[in-house]
Amino acid sequence: MKVLIVEEALKNLHGHWFQYINDIVNGGREAGYEIEVAVHRDACPEILKALPCRPILNATVFERERIPAGKLAGLIRVLTHNRSLYRDLSAFFAAGNTYDLVISTTTRLDHLPAYWWLYWRFKNRGFANLALIFIELVGEYTPDFSKLRFSTSTLLLKCALLACRPLLKRGQFFLVTESEGLARRYEAFCGIKFPLVPHVVSLPSLEPYRKAVDKDSDKLLLGTFGITRYDKGVDIFQDAIKLYQQQGLNNAGFVIQWINDYQLPDGSWARQDPVLLKDRNVQYLPRFSTPQEYYRWLACTDIMILPYRRDFYYDKLSRVAIDAALAGMPMVYPAGTWFESFVAQYAAGVAFQPESPESLAVAMQEIVARYAELKAQAEDRKQSVSEAFSAQVFFQNIMRLVK
Repeated sequence: MKVLIVEEALKNLHGHWFQYINDIVNGGREAGYEIEVAVHRDACPEILKALPCRPILNATVFERERIPAGKLAGLIRVLTHNRSLYRDLSAFFAAGNTYDLVISTTTRLDHLPAYWWLYWRFKNRGFANLALIFIELVGEYTPDFSKLRFSTSTLLLKCALLACRPLLKRGQFFLVTESEGLARRYEAFCGIKFPLVPHVVSLPSLEPYRKAVDKDSDKLLLGTFGITRYDKGVDIFQDAIKLYQQQGLNNAGFVIQWINDYQLPDGSWARQDPVLLKDRNVQYLPRFSTPQEYYRWLACTDIMILPYRRDFYYDKLSRVAIDAALAGMPMVYPAGTWFESFVAQYAAGVAFQPESPESLAVAMQEIVARYAELKAQAEDRKQSVSEAFSAQVFFQNIMRLVK
């Protein structure tokens, strides 16, 4: 079977896209599939060398300002990007490139109408099957998380999804997502059931990386990694570290990846804390330039801190959490979110009350005190998380739809 993966975010090594697509490609090849990847035309040499690339895409929506589709500027962005995607892929298929299956790995409204038209024009000519993976949140929960609300800005997406109903009935067009929570959201939103595929994650052996970072071997290292945004709650982690240290505890070091400042709802800006910048037990890291830098820090981190805000992760999964579980690393995570079911089944850790630095500081004290116990539990569950989030399961789930 010949498969084309479409990922316009593959332009450089920033973020998780390269690791994600690389994991899918390697797993698919092991399963006997012939795989190519449509990437941005300006993809960096490292990506072009590592993956079987087709650099045909002229734009990536992920570099543009996020404007709600309900506003005129947002509508223009949506229409412009759909036109660009349709033009690039239609030229590619019209040139005689054919596939049994096309998979769009991070589909949004900025892509959906283009794929709708591509399906009608190229089904059974450019491709036999088309699977679109949606990972973006839709709607907002009420404060008590008892009900979902959908604003008027989501109306265009709803109309686009409903327009796909006739295609879904034909059995060659599929809308899928990565978590049960996201599937529930989309069904509540448009009445369409989204089948599940796992977010594919694999890690190399971390043993060669363990001595590559200088750390105090007498202290446990607690860390958080990834893009610095409001939903990630790194400002909460900073406050929790200061509360932890006010207890006179000197049994832990902290590492924070800080890529950029970000604005809080009150208009103020979250920045690197001046007190922590002077603390020899706290280290701030810039953006990683290669996956190997991330692996080095992952290898020497003892406890993963996930200070995420509940509104954003009630239903959404976290690749960093899956990485930590694969590494056999216990974690501190927000209660009342996707993480609770994930940790119960695949990992080990301690929950904290979301958006509470005080609760996070207490959870960090508990996990440090129980580290040996929780580390052993996390190690015991590594194999189960490796199997559940494998490329093998990813392709098995998609092939069940195709067949």
